[in-house]
Amino acid sequence: MFSGVLFCFMTSTAQYLNRESKAILEIVNKENVFEITAKAENKSQIKQSLSYELKIFKENLKSGNKSDNAQEGRFVIDPLDVRKLAYTAINIQNKNDRIILLLLLRNVDGDIVGRERKVIANSKVVLENNKITLNKKPDDGVEIFGMVLEKTKTKPGRDFYNLFYSQFLSHNFSDNRSVLVEEVFSRGRNTKIEIKIENVRVYEFFVQPKTDYLKANANIAIKQVTNFFRKRKNDYIVRY
Repeated sequence: MFSGVLFCFMTSTAQYLNRESKAILEIVNKENVFEITAKAENKSQIKQSLSYELKIFKENLKSGNKSDNAQEGRFVIDPLDVRKLAYTAINIQNKNDRIILLLLLRNVDGDIVGRERKVIANSKVVLENNKITLNKKPDDGVEIFGMVLEKTKTKPGRDFYNLFYSQFLSHNFSDNRSVLVEEVFSRGRNTKIEIKIENVRVYEFFVQPKTDYLKANANIAIKQVTNFFRKRKNDYIVRY
C-alpha cells in the first residue's frame, strides 16, 4: 500500500519539475576556481515569462561558519530556447568548504517549475539532489531522505511552501522522516499552516499574503524542523 502511494508521489513530482522549463547548472573547475553558469531551457512550444533565483550556500565543515548569497531576476524565453541567466566564480582554497548551489525557476504565479541542485565538496561536484533521494540498502530496501509533502489550499499557502521548501533543500537534511506542510481552516475564513513531522506539530502560524511575513515564518519553521531532527537524533543516541 505505502510503496504504491510513494511511487505515484515520486512520479508526479518528477513529471512536474523541469517538464517545460528546465533549470540547468553548469560547473567548470579551473584549478579550484569553480565557474558556475545558470541557464534555463524552454522545452515547450510557447514563449514563457519566468523568474529565477540562484542561491549559493557556503559552509566550513570544520569551523561551522556559514554564508550565503543569491541572484535573482525575471526573464522571457522563446520556445525551445536556452538562455543564460547568471554567472559567478567561486575560489575554494579550504578543503573543508562545502558549497550548495540551488537554481529555482518560477512561473508568473510564483510556483516552482524548474529546479537543479548541486553540491561541491573536496574540490569536486559530489552530489546532485532533487526533492527525493533514494539510497538502496541490502537489508532495508529503499530509504527516503528529504521528503516534503504539500497540502495547501490557497495561493499564500503555496507561496509559503515554495519559500520553505527552497530553504529545506539548502539544509541538505539526512533525516529519513517526512515533513508535512499542511494548510487548514481556522477561525472564520482564515487558514493556518501547520508543519508536522511524524504527526507531531513543530510549528504553526496564521496565513497572510505578505511576502515578508511568509519569509519570516519560513525561516522560523526551518529552525524548528532543524531542532526537531537534532533533538530526535540525540534522543536516539542516548537510548542506544
